[in-house]
Amino acid sequence: MNNEFTQQVFQYDEDYGPWDEYDPVAQLENQQENELLANKKAEIIDLDKVTNDDFLKTIFGNSFSTSYPLVCAKSGDPGLGGWQPQKWPCQTNDETKNWYCLPSQYAADDKHKFRAKKELAVSIHAVMLDDIGTKVAVHKLSTCPPSWAIETSPGNFQYGYIFSEPITEHFIADQLKDKLIAAGLCDSGATGGIARWMRLPAAINGRTKYGQPSPRCKLVQWRPDLRYTVAELNARLVLSQTWSTSIHSNNAIKTANNGVTPPKDSVTDSILDALQSSGLYKGSHTQGIHDITCPWVSEHTEALDSGTAYFEPTAGYPTGGFKCHHSHGSLLHIRDLKAFLKIDVEDSVLAEVRCPQKLPLALLPVTALDPSHLPDALGGAVIDLADRLQCPMDYIAVAMLSAAGVVIGNKVGIFPYENDESWEVYPALWGGIVGDPGSKKSPSMQSAHKPLHHLESMAAQKYAQEMQLHEKARLQYDQDIAAIKKNKSSIFKLTPPIAPKRERYVVHDSTYQALGVILSENSRGILALADELSGLLQSLDTPGQEAARGFYLTGWGGTAGYSFDRIGRGSITLDRYCLSVFGGFQPDRIKAYVQYTQRGNSKNDGLLQRFQLLVWPDHVGTFELIDRKPNQAVIDKYNKAVISLPGLTAKLIQGARHLNNGSQLLHFNSTAQLAFNKWYLQNENMLVNGKLDAARQSHFAKYRSLIPALALLFHLLDTHEGPVCEDCLRRSVLFAQYLMQHANRIYSSISGHDHTAIRLLAERLLDHRLSSPFTLRSLVHKGWTGLTSKEQAQAAVDALSEYGWLTETEIRSGGRPTVKYFLNPDASDQLL
Repeated sequence: MNNEFTQQVFQYDEDYGPWDEYDPVAQLENQQENELLANKKAEIIDLDKVTNDDFLKTIFGNSFSTSYPLVCAKSGDPGLGGWQPQKWPCQTNDETKNWYCLPSQYAADDKHKFRAKKELAVSIHAVMLDDIGTKVAVHKLSTCPPSWAIETSPGNFQYGYIFSEPITEHFIADQLKDKLIAAGLCDSGATGGIARWMRLPAAINGRTKYGQPSPRCKLVQWRPDLRYTVAELNARLVLSQTWSTSIHSNNAIKTANNGVTPPKDSVTDSILDALQSSGLYKGSHTQGIHDITCPWVSEHTEALDSGTAYFEPTAGYPTGGFKCHHSHGSLLHIRDLKAFLKIDVEDSVLAEVRCPQKLPLALLPVTALDPSHLPDALGGAVIDLADRLQCPMDYIAVAMLSAAGVVIGNKVGIFPYENDESWEVYPALWGGIVGDPGSKKSPSMQSAHKPLHHLESMAAQKYAQEMQLHEKARLQYDQDIAAIKKNKSSIFKLTPPIAPKRERYVVHDSTYQALGVILSENSRGILALADELSGLLQSLDTPGQEAARGFYLTGWGGTAGYSFDRIGRGSITLDRYCLSVFGGFQPDRIKAYVQYTQRGNSKNDGLLQRFQLLVWPDHVGTFELIDRKPNQAVIDKYNKAVISLPGLTAKLIQGARHLNNGSQLLHFNSTAQLAFNKWYLQNENMLVNGKLDAARQSHFAKYRSLIPALALLFHLLDTHEGPVCEDCLRRSVLFAQYLMQHANRIYSSISGHDHTAIRLLAERLLDHRLSSPFTLRSLVHKGWTGLTSKEQAQAAVDALSEYGWLTETEIRSGGRPTVKYFLNPDASDQLL
């Protein structure tokens, strides 16, 4: 269980009980040390000088990409008017207003608007308790000091607890808040652990009942080093039994025994009677939690008889719990206590299960490709090919753009600036498509690259014809030389015929030295095409391939040169060359590669970030058998647009500046230039504000060239004349925004947002491809993607158990116990 999600699931493992991750002996010492350190820091910090921005930055950090904290400022009585959320960072220094924030970060909706809607929350960073000191006695929270406390009105406080790691599962945060309310630790009206507005410290409380002038909010405790896991809050605030209350009141508790609730009290009574008769029972700690002597107390240091408890079964922990806080505690569970007490439960009686929850999406959502954002020459063909192939339009679109880009190469470019012509951009772009095996990545590329292969074929035929003429000329030259030697004549000085150069567009498998030879004859550019790009990238990572890696990196952009010096082979000098790359990725492989490059190793040099046309679309859904004739008009339109590009680049382009190296470069027209400048400023501000992780920082920095490259490519494909127009720029920006979502999906897939294996297991269980009940061993033997190791399988099973899809039952038959997992009968496709 390596990722953030599975760590959170582990905190609720029913066999460990609610205190499993909280050891009052070791944890109390650590917590006391942390609290002393926090108190020392609090003494140094002037609480009156903590600004709203300081407060928010401490909770949420300062690195954001697609999700942001939301704040709200209200003048006068905050009970009047609507709540208008603002994306933070923003100006929050007006202390004459009521200031609020939410405990979560939010993504924008499909209209790119940020709204305080629960379904848009991406991560929850804290939980707030309201009305402390008035409706809730302060002493009730003495065992768990807050990360902050704000006096919102005289004698009334809001307490906040910052999570050690942000929570990404909504129901965990909501259920925690329900437990806190049920325990009487928060105002009962302050429900919801995700979308509940909290007051900021530098503000007023403008409610009319407090009179004028409005009292100021006051930060009275600020201990941001005190951060808690959900399990620690459960333990320190003794929330376990109240958790049972909220579950039983909101969910229908069923069993596999025809929906009849078994008499759980009989099991509990048997355990309590056995504990008392054996002299191990010490008393009730609180409702449902009992202090006992550990049956293995002799193994404790100095045989210390303390720190052991038995927990009665609840809906959240249907098997009950046993916890010893001494060194052997992690090895002993409720099953061991029952075995010691010689208490067994009939194997046919299954533990209670909760109502199954809706599973999270496997990946961050991306919007569907809008063909109207593509050049007119491509849009119709993209729709037609994707429909007939039954593949995502995304595959077709980026493959088409890669084909068109390499045909232009570095022969036609654009000056992004109006006056400074030192910055040149060319439209030969790197790209790739991410999809499962069988998702039709290869057929998509083959269909989109047909005009490219046609040009390659035509060039090969031309080369063959020229070689025939060359061979004849060479033969004649040899004969003439022989005649001169025979007649011993030196009157004539013959020049050997020059061999023709083969025009190339695509290479599939080549060493970088061979690529250098090809590029020396095709400086315009070459497309390195691979069905599986991860193999190429991994080969460039291997020791001894540093030169090859450098050659690929330098070829991106189309303006740099390179030299090869080999003993016995002479030298090859490329004054400027253009190398493009395109191909496919399998999801697991690109995730592994992204993880590898982001571990701070020397290979994180921006190679992956050069893949600007990189998409990971959703599946097309239900397959349909499409057997119809192609829409030949739109296919011909696309083919003609690409095939005509070599002729376009060979002639003089109206309004272009002609460089000595043979390239022609255009400018934006006046309105497009203004629009580009505005976009450029926005992009630079995003890059310099420090809210992006290193991977996205590098990736989106290359959008500086992506936008003008796309605009130029759209301009040429649609055969526009003169400077690049505003419409082409507008489409390129919209298309780049779409690409940005896919980049975020890829980088987020390695940091806890990827629930692919969990959903795969759920789907296979619903399809009866894995019978219920099943064991971990039988699951691993299936060999399904992402579930091939015991650790992966256990993480997925734990997750489905937490979502209420599975119930764990231990089967004893005289030997080693077997753990089996039963599918909740209420689980259905609607919850996927």
